[in-house]
Amino acid sequence: MRIYLLFSIMEAFISLMLKDVVDSYNLTVLWMFINSFVLIGWFYHKSKDTTMFMFLFIGFLLRLLMMIYDTNVSRLPFNNGDAYKFHEMAVLTAAALPGQLLEHFTGFYSQFLGVVYYIFGEYNFFGHFINISLIMLAATKLIDIADLLEFKLKNQKLLIALWLFMPIPMLMGYALLREASMYYFIVQSIYFFLKWFEKYNYIYAVLAILMGLMGGKYHSGVMVVVVPYIYYFIFYSRKKKQISFNIINKLVIIAGIVGALLYLQDAGDEIYGKATADTGGGSAYLTNIEMDNPVDLMIWGPVKEIFLLFSPMPWLVRGVLDLETLMFDSTIFVFGMYLMARYFRTMESKVKALVLVLLLGGFVFGLGSLNTGTAMRHRNKFTSLVLVSGIYVIDKNKKVGDNIENFIMNILYKF
Repeated sequence: MRIYLLFSIMEAFISLMLKDVVDSYNLTVLWMFINSFVLIGWFYHKSKDTTMFMFLFIGFLLRLLMMIYDTNVSRLPFNNGDAYKFHEMAVLTAAALPGQLLEHFTGFYSQFLGVVYYIFGEYNFFGHFINISLIMLAATKLIDIADLLEFKLKNQKLLIALWLFMPIPMLMGYALLREASMYYFIVQSIYFFLKWFEKYNYIYAVLAILMGLMGGKYHSGVMVVVVPYIYYFIFYSRKKKQISFNIINKLVIIAGIVGALLYLQDAGDEIYGKATADTGGGSAYLTNIEMDNPVDLMIWGPVKEIFLLFSPMPWLVRGVLDLETLMFDSTIFVFGMYLMARYFRTMESKVKALVLVLLLGGFVFGLGSLNTGTAMRHRNKFTSLVLVSGIYVIDKNKKVGDNIENFIMNILYKF
């Protein structure tokens, strides 16, 4: 990552210096070629065997082919609507630079993309390439996470394969949306959080929180991941290797509940409004519920979280993409959540924290999700949490791992 960042900074500096001298299109394409070879070299360095390298290489190549098709033939799913808005606002931002950094309703991502356009040229394919790079760098960071949790090699490869080839996250991560950036920062925050447990170095605690806050720059809801992190950093007992439920811990929990209730009293109308707004469309769900007090929030919040994590519900399938999501992505989420619930007590405390992050994030984003499309988009932000926690159970429970392996082999044998 540091090598790639160094190359990117150098390329940005050269592009600025040659802005009025060299054709920006040719220079940007050259940077993409150089960065591609840097990434492939990084894949080779991080891979444990040929199979893992091929997963990374094919995942990268497939996304490059998607970019070529999307740019020259026809727009891919999800690369429209909001993606157009981000691009348009980024073009306006680039035009106003360096004198002014415009603020838009589309938020930080349009500003970031606008700076990229100002430096490299207004080429949306380069925005796609950045998203592809972030997804691939997140994949290599997942290898580091698997090492921290001491996954067996076959389960490390399973983790990487699912991350790279789950259909809808792959399409959303590629599209000119802020999703790839949030995927990346959540993965980074998981890594630094788990790294903290090695020697309890405060630097890793700071970096875990910082990565969560950076993800929150793209969508404020992502910042919720830092709440369980901070809780663990304060109350984790290094001697007992678990959370210490002392009197101070209990008082903090009570204070947190009271603080949340006071916040709802002041800002509740806005939250209740977002949770019950009428979005229309055939994919809208739970349209008849009303929330106007904390009790309603506690009753309906978990229901909306279930709809978020398991969308699309079978009766809300709208077409081929929804059916594909139901068959693949949603199945993985359902099975992953089942494994977490079934084997929660046997998990290490640090992995239980990841489950807590998932549940809290699902609750927060579930409140603001009112239709299948929005739910799928927000749900995918937590793909890394489901994969890491679910595969942890598979890796640490031999019977579960053997059953899944036999199931997969039986399917392959039939084909």
